[in-house]
Amino acid sequence: MDLLDLQKLSDLDFENLCKDILERLLGVRLEIFSSGPDGGIDLRYYAPNQTIIIQCKHWMKSGRAKLIAHLFDSELPKLDRMHPRPMRYILATSVELTPAAKEKILDGFRPYIQSTGDIYGLAEITSFLQNNPEVVRKNMRLWLNDATILEAMISKNVIQRSLHLADDIKETLRTYVPSANLRKAMNLVEKNHVVLVSGPPGVGKTTLAQVICAHYADRGFEVVEVSENVEDVFRLWHDGESQIFIYDDFLGQTSLDDKLHKNEDSRLLSLIRRIRKDSTKRFVCTTREYVLQQARQRYERMDRGDLDPLTFTVDIDVLGREERAQILYNHVYWSEWPTSAKRNFSHPDVYRPIIRHRNFNPRAIADLLSAPFEPDLGEPGTQVVAALDDPMRLWRHVFDHQLKESDRDVLRLLFTFGGRADLSVLGKAYLAFTNRGLSHFKASLRILNGTLVRIFDEGDRGYVEFSNPSVNDFMLMKFSEESDLILKVLKNPYSFDQVALLWSYHDAPVDAGLPARLNLIPFRAEVEEAAAVTLDCHETATHSKAGRAAVCLNIAGSMHVPIIENWAVRRLKQPGFVYRGSTGDIISLIRITRVSANRRIRQLHDSVRLEGLTSLFNRDQGDYGLFIAASHAMDLAEFVDDGIREGLCRQADEMFEALLEQYSRDPDGVDPEMIDNGLDYILRYGELWQHKWPSAATLLESWLPEEAESLEGSEEESDVDPEYIDGDAYLTMNALSFLE
Repeated sequence: MDLLDLQKLSDLDFENLCKDILERLLGVRLEIFSSGPDGGIDLRYYAPNQTIIIQCKHWMKSGRAKLIAHLFDSELPKLDRMHPRPMRYILATSVELTPAAKEKILDGFRPYIQSTGDIYGLAEITSFLQNNPEVVRKNMRLWLNDATILEAMISKNVIQRSLHLADDIKETLRTYVPSANLRKAMNLVEKNHVVLVSGPPGVGKTTLAQVICAHYADRGFEVVEVSENVEDVFRLWHDGESQIFIYDDFLGQTSLDDKLHKNEDSRLLSLIRRIRKDSTKRFVCTTREYVLQQARQRYERMDRGDLDPLTFTVDIDVLGREERAQILYNHVYWSEWPTSAKRNFSHPDVYRPIIRHRNFNPRAIADLLSAPFEPDLGEPGTQVVAALDDPMRLWRHVFDHQLKESDRDVLRLLFTFGGRADLSVLGKAYLAFTNRGLSHFKASLRILNGTLVRIFDEGDRGYVEFSNPSVNDFMLMKFSEESDLILKVLKNPYSFDQVALLWSYHDAPVDAGLPARLNLIPFRAEVEEAAAVTLDCHETATHSKAGRAAVCLNIAGSMHVPIIENWAVRRLKQPGFVYRGSTGDIISLIRITRVSANRRIRQLHDSVRLEGLTSLFNRDQGDYGLFIAASHAMDLAEFVDDGIREGLCRQADEMFEALLEQYSRDPDGVDPEMIDNGLDYILRYGELWQHKWPSAATLLESWLPEEAESLEGSEEESDVDPEYIDGDAYLTMNALSFLE
């Protein structure tokens, strides 16, 4: 193995590698700690009679002299301050250590280091890896960056092109994070010898294909890159030799016209059939899903080719926050940005908005961090968030130049239903919106499915939704730019939900964090007419009657719309109308009638408040209903009589104390729903719950996943240990804070 391989590892990669090595050598499981606040600990083994501390130092660039000086100046004092002191200290470093250097470290660190055998330098680590290939396999960045493997990848027949591919893979694998996408795609290749990798722009189709090729290169396959057409494959095919062919954007980047000509579809399907029967060959293709669907619609052979079992669509949603944090860490670590800028990403306030971003996209992050750092554009984390906030850059070219008008109309309509709709409802809305038939609607869905939308079943009904929140953001910006789209929807409405959706983007708070807002003031008459003709079409709306009334009152508070104002007022005066509303609708009606600029609407407040609160306080009759009622009383304190609120909270406090006592006696005997609702109630006290019920901390700790999730994004989050909230994501990002 090339001794320079360890230089390809980040600090975090090296720490994980040391963990794998030392767990095998010591025969124990090691805990991994975050850098810095650990007080000199990277790995630890703790038992009643033995504590082992392990320090991992990836200091190849700094050298031996600086490492030794750091150990004596910084790490040794930390060991002396530990209580109790560790019984054994092990050093693992990527620096080459001479015998004299090891003796010097041993003499200075006695009695913590017991012998030079507890000091692992570059030679010892490399020797272990040469004798334990299974550890190398587990640490992908080690073997996939091995120069000998990448040389073996190069097809002698297309050497220049393959050299370029090898360079691309080297760069890709520095930042790649394995996920469920890789496992599923590899399973398809193993089973069928062929995989067509599809998905939206920027989710990692090419990256996934390159990693698959590297895996097979390690197994002795020659990698052949196809650039022109499938004729390359037939020309470079060698019977009996293990070969994997990679064909990126095999149907073209923007249009299938780029590639499928001169019977290319026939040759492609013939090649796929041939490779599926040949155990020595593999074929990996990438394409955008809508281009694949266009090919199926235009070419009968492609449609009859039954490519579904061979197609894998990359799903960005499988990336959990830990994997997103690793992706961000890798791109930051290997970027050319200043060290001070890189360290900035270690702060929870900086990395959380990125790894939680609704538009999280590896390509957007990679593109920004591969460019030179521009301090004039803002703080480092702010620049990444801004890149993710800009869906126009990702989708504008696709929308404007690669789709038909029918496809664009489907996306426009889906936006007006909040980005998700029943297929049959959307189809009927399409007929009302356009002068085309359902055949065009179905054809457009096939084009869009897997790239901009996702079609799925729930129960016995089919639904369609945007594949990524960034598509919805993009459509909002399109509607904001092109007001004629608003007018067209209002003149051709199918459901009240569409009116409510457009109004929500008009009425949204300025600080809502939306990429754009809509201005409906110029369309007052059209808003009123569209609402009026759909208000009583109950089968087309998901809004309840009370919910529709709330929207109408909101609109009537901002513009003169007497028809829908009268509709809402008449219904609010009907006994029981508010009482039967959903919790959210009732709360909305109480608040709207209190603050509306419309005097007639404000006059309804007292009756709406009384009927609504009566409903909220009495609708949950289960054992935990008191917690829910008290929670409503606290949330709506400005509308609730002080005596009623205090009485409900006093009873809820007593019930929670009884719940704590029961939990202390028999944790498994407590109803989980009681615990969930009880914790939801006490957290409304803010920090005061810790003083009122200090023993509740044990209960909260046992409910860690739910509690951590409830704290995400809350005002209290910044006061809580970030490792408690973020887990391994914090350990990953915090490692950047101590970059040299």
